Amino acid sequence: MKKMFGLLAAASALSLALAVPAHAQAQRSINVGQTLSGALTADDPKAEDQSAYDDFSLRLNAGQSVEIVMSSSAFDSFLLLGKGTGSAFSSSASDDDSAGGQDARIRFTASEAGLYTVRANALNAGMLGPYSLRVAAYTAPPTPTATPITIGSTVSGTLADGGGRLEDGDKLYALYTFTAKKGDRIALSTAATAFDSMVELGRTVNGAFESIASDDDSGGDNNARLLQVLPDDGEYTVRVIGFDKDAKGDFTLKFEALPAPGPAPRAKAIRKGQVIRGELNDRSAQLDSFRPYDYYSIRGRAGETVTIIMRSEAFDAFLDVGAMTPGGFAVVASDDDGAGGTNAKVEFTFSSTGTVIIRTSALQGGRNGAFSLSVE
Repeated sequence: MKKMFGLLAAASALSLALAVPAHAQAQRSINVGQTLSGALTADDPKAEDQSAYDDFSLRLNAGQSVEIVMSSSAFDSFLLLGKGTGSAFSSSASDDDSAGGQDARIRFTASEAGLYTVRANALNAGMLGPYSLRVAAYTAPPTPTATPITIGSTVSGTLADGGGRLEDGDKLYALYTFTAKKGDRIALSTAATAFDSMVELGRTVNGAFESIASDDDSGGDNNARLLQVLPDDGEYTVRVIGFDKDAKGDFTLKFEALPAPGPAPRAKAIRKGQVIRGELNDRSAQLDSFRPYDYYSIRGRAGETVTIIMRSEAFDAFLDVGAMTPGGFAVVASDDDGAGGTNAKVEFTFSSTGTVIIRTSALQGGRNGAFSLSVE
């Protein structure tokens, strides 16, 4: 279980000035090659979630790589690395269980020389007891050679021992690059049977990967499908990643250009007792996050109740019922799974005689396929 709270900040926080407030000098220090023992107690300072923590200062040189491990048999360890201390602490890396069991591990390469803070923390409030903290030199695995790909291509690859591994999570990954223009609409899809695959899109800036977007399971089963409108001209980097550190095997990566979405559709009439079959695809009109949609209309009398059901085996169906206004479609009622599984259902009572609009859509972007719409 991953811990989420407001202290986690972007990696850019490490660009802060290297000066450390005077009160931070009183904290314990730890050196590379050293193992220290400590204990979280009720008297220790508390994070925003009221979990106890101890801060340790660690001095690193630019480019120096370290592995930091926190172990405890008394509680679930949570480890953070950043700058500052106390309420001024700003985290750039964190981990809960990468060392196995309840133990946490961070592998980190310093982008600049200076004093960093290692925060030995518990996953939840009330977790107390002894722990050990170890900092060791770490040799980062080599970055894999990037393979160029072009729009319209499908490439095969393998994640295997001896390949590139991410410092964060020790996961195997493969690297690809492509060049494109601002505004290009693309899809990156992975297919793997032996492991759960992820795909991540970013840019390499000054030798460091900067993520733009990632996806784990939008392709269904163990597969990923990432849709993106590119923000700039230039070269982009794609990482195909095993979802956990033991993930390995063969995969394919498909790189597609997405068509422009269709215009807002005219509503098609549906009657009570009728079933209509439709399809949502990449050329359908789209809501935010590439969610395809279509419009239907139904007329009813004041006080009349209708049950509207959208079914699909291809995607998670989503229904909105409302009306067209000068400001656009105004939603009155919505549903995701009221008909069970991936099917949606809305029961609607007409307040006055007239017509309402039904919007059929996919809950997630990039999920397309056939559906049925019925009114009972």
